[in-house]
Amino acid sequence: MAAVNNPNSQTQFDNSVLSCDLPHTVGLYLAGAEELAKDSANLVLTRNAVGDWSLNRTAAGAETYNVRVAINELLRKGEIPNFQQFGITPPAQPAKGIKIIDVFVIYDLGVVDATTLTLRCGKTAYADNVALVQTDIVAATAITKVQRAGTYVSTVAIAAGNQAFNQTDFSLLEIELVAVLANTGTIKIRAIGMHCHFNYN
Repeated sequence: MAAVNNPNSQTQFDNSVLSCDLPHTVGLYLAGAEELAKDSANLVLTRNAVGDWSLNRTAAGAETYNVRVAINELLRKGEIPNFQQFGITPPAQPAKGIKIIDVFVIYDLGVVDATTLTLRCGKTAYADNVALVQTDIVAATAITKVQRAGTYVSTVAIAAGNQAFNQTDFSLLEIELVAVLANTGTIKIRAIGMHCHFNYN
């Protein structure tokens, strides 16, 4: 069967391979407290109330915490539809996977302001017998550090030029919060996540 292009649906169909040209827009990925990696046992997974879980730290002195979520879902590296058996040159394929458009963290601060809070998104690529290569998609960016009664949802946008589908082999995306607390400060880290365009089929 020859390829059939449908300009209305923006899809290509070829011998049971369906490829979407345009991504779905503005998906949500949200990792709760139990999914977050942390570098300190001082951040304790706590059930504060029904439906309210967080990584908690009570006042205990000036400390720095690094918390991250790795975006380790299936990476789409591209595919070649089954055109060759019909002697047809395959057309260029659309990018696949996810394209991050912003990252966010949901948290509470108590007692006093934090010293600093930053949020970043990066990609680490690995290769055999080569030093790992870390690239910031968005560099560590200061977010609100003022303590208040309510919860913060702080978002950092990804510049349009850095929004791209990740198709780098042996690579891992991450979103990382770095919190530096003052001597009497407290923190509850509820979730880390992102909005993204995604193209799976």
